[in-house]
Amino acid sequence: MSNFVHLHLHTQYSILDGASKISELMEIASERGMPAVAITDHGNMFGVKEFHNLARKKGIKPVIGVEAYVARRGMAENTIKDDRSGDHLILLAKNYTGYRNLVKLVSLSWTEGFYYKPRIDKDLLKEYHDGIIATSACIAGEIPTAVLNNDMNTAREVALEYKGIFGDDFYLEVQRHKTGDPVFDNDTLSKQNTVIGAYRELSEQTGIKVVASNDVHFLKAEDAEAHDRLICLNTGKELDDPDRLRYTKQEYFKTEEEMRELFSDYPEAVDNTMEVAGKVENYELDHEPIMPEFPIPEEFKDKDEYLRHLAY
Repeated sequence: MSNFVHLHLHTQYSILDGASKISELMEIASERGMPAVAITDHGNMFGVKEFHNLARKKGIKPVIGVEAYVARRGMAENTIKDDRSGDHLILLAKNYTGYRNLVKLVSLSWTEGFYYKPRIDKDLLKEYHDGIIATSACIAGEIPTAVLNNDMNTAREVALEYKGIFGDDFYLEVQRHKTGDPVFDNDTLSKQNTVIGAYRELSEQTGIKVVASNDVHFLKAEDAEAHDRLICLNTGKELDDPDRLRYTKQEYFKTEEEMRELFSDYPEAVDNTMEVAGKVENYELDHEPIMPEFPIPEEFKDKDEYLRHLAY
């Protein structure tokens, strides 16, 4: 049995960004003895039902989540382009109440907060936070952005703000994509290590625990080239464009052993993934259809009899 759980993962429903097919994800997670796995697609929950069904068939606890976009100036603001994608935040349903709140948050992000991306804001999180576990996400999150801007006061304030919303269900998330390529390692990896160092300090000061993830976008290391081409389609760029968006090619579904090697200096961050997964309850998504109320004619004894009559 694995003692690590992936809590930040993009399926094919992160359109033109994720390349993890849910059926294949479940096969690999089952082979590795993973007790649980999360999906956190960008701004949507399109794959939730498929994921929930297949995970339960495999005896794996499904952790339903989303990588949300949090608007800095409120989701009603839709004129300032530097807030069009918001700050990333991972939200995971702890129970059925949390699942319903996730559905509400995601729905409102599309119907009321959409500006280039489906966005929520902190006021909405305060209203619909019950039953939700949150993590600070990748370096595109608000807290790591403050860290990388050498603004530890803001990083601490925001961390405590989220702790005020989610309590002990808020975690600082760390990632480490080591490539051996100096271009990436002097950029992405360097930033990730800066965030890790800052989070050690923040965790000691605030009591907020740290959790490790790999920001999974594809399942196998050999899928990296295919994913790279997917990103070209997403961004409308040529493969040889030197200025295009590039991933580190480390964003695959790593084993527990790989994650423990990456975080050999911070084993508790790996251990804490099990704590998060342990908080998640098993719950049903299926339910009986909700029928509208309507008057039953006197000649029928109840609604079921009347419905059978209508069906014939």
